[in-house]
Amino acid sequence: MGSNGSVYVNGTSVTTGSFIAIQFTEDSVIAAISGQLDNSAGLIADAITFNKGDCLYLPFESFQLTSGACLLYKA
Repeated sequence: MGSNGSVYVNGTSVTTGSFIAIQFTEDSVIAAISGQLDNSAGLIADAITFNKGDCLYLPFESFQLTSGACLLYKA
C-alpha cells in the first residue's frame, strides 16, 4: 500500500482520484465518499468520528472531510 503515492487532505474540499485506503492523521469526520462502500449514506448521516490512526480499506474515487485530516493512498 502506498507504492503509487498518497494525498494529504486537511481541508473540506472534494478530492478525486483512484484511491484504495484512508488513514486518519487526526480525529476526523467524513462529509462524503464515493466508492465501494455499502450504506455510505448511513456512515455520513451518523457523523462517525474516526480516531487518529484509524484506517479504511476500500476502493473509492471521491472523498470529502467535514473535519480532521488524513492520507488517501492512491490505487
